[in-house]
Amino acid sequence: MNGFAVINKGLGLSSSDVVIKCRNALSHAINEKTKCGHMGTLDPMAEGVLIVAFGNATRLFDYLLAKEKQYEATFTFGEARDTVDRAGKVIATSELPKYQRILEILPNFEGEISQVPPKYSAVNVNGQRAYDMARAGKDFKLEAKKVIINSISVLDKTLIDDFCQDVKVSVTCGGGTYIRSLCTDIAGEAGVCGYMSQLTRTMCGGYSLKDAVMLSDFIKNPVENVRNVKELLLQVMPVIELDEKSYVKLRNGRCIDYDLEDGTYGVEYNSTVCFIINVKRKKAKSVCYLQD
Repeated sequence: MNGFAVINKGLGLSSSDVVIKCRNALSHAINEKTKCGHMGTLDPMAEGVLIVAFGNATRLFDYLLAKEKQYEATFTFGEARDTVDRAGKVIATSELPKYQRILEILPNFEGEISQVPPKYSAVNVNGQRAYDMARAGKDFKLEAKKVIINSISVLDKTLIDDFCQDVKVSVTCGGGTYIRSLCTDIAGEAGVCGYMSQLTRTMCGGYSLKDAVMLSDFIKNPVENVRNVKELLLQVMPVIELDEKSYVKLRNGRCIDYDLEDGTYGVEYNSTVCFIINVKRKKAKSVCYLQD
């Protein structure tokens, strides 16, 4: 079965845990082993929108990776923790920053910024996950990368006189952004310690919390909660319809002439999404097959 589900992931579960539970539920329901994968990791202490793809829809991962995401996060100041979130051990303390200073700093983190991922993250380091190396006490360094923060704004705060104990922010960003690193970078610029104490992904790949189902509801009715792959494809690219002759040519690995602007397109034939194609200089070629 090809398709996807929008899951509202709860606290305490890894993204892989959700994938396993969704795969098992759907495979049992259709009496057939089903390929399954998530479209963007959420840490166990984070909750919110997690897109889970089934069958050949898992091939859309790279196309969804760069899609805009939205988060609500709480940054707590005065302590640093080894995992940069509330699950970690306290490794340093500091004074609290003035709230006005935090307000002055936030605009500095909008636009393209350089960010070093947390050591307790799923980043691949020479074939190993960074969090496995960190837990093993290994010494390693992660390289900074460019990410896009489209907007960051304050939703709420906890103050002690003029000082900020924590601040809840809304962040809209591009793919690959680590909100934990954003927290520590903001705290660092304010000259204090900080860690992320709460994180909810409110939007991913064009889907928000109102579109999501709880994992328990998916497990009860997996088939009913699998959505058509075309719906997901339309979030990342235009979808065009082909005639039979062109479909057969693409299916056999041949190029076809197509009067479209250069770019990537989904292809529908006979009411079924079947390809992703690249068009260059009016020539179209299949780069991904989505049909069973």
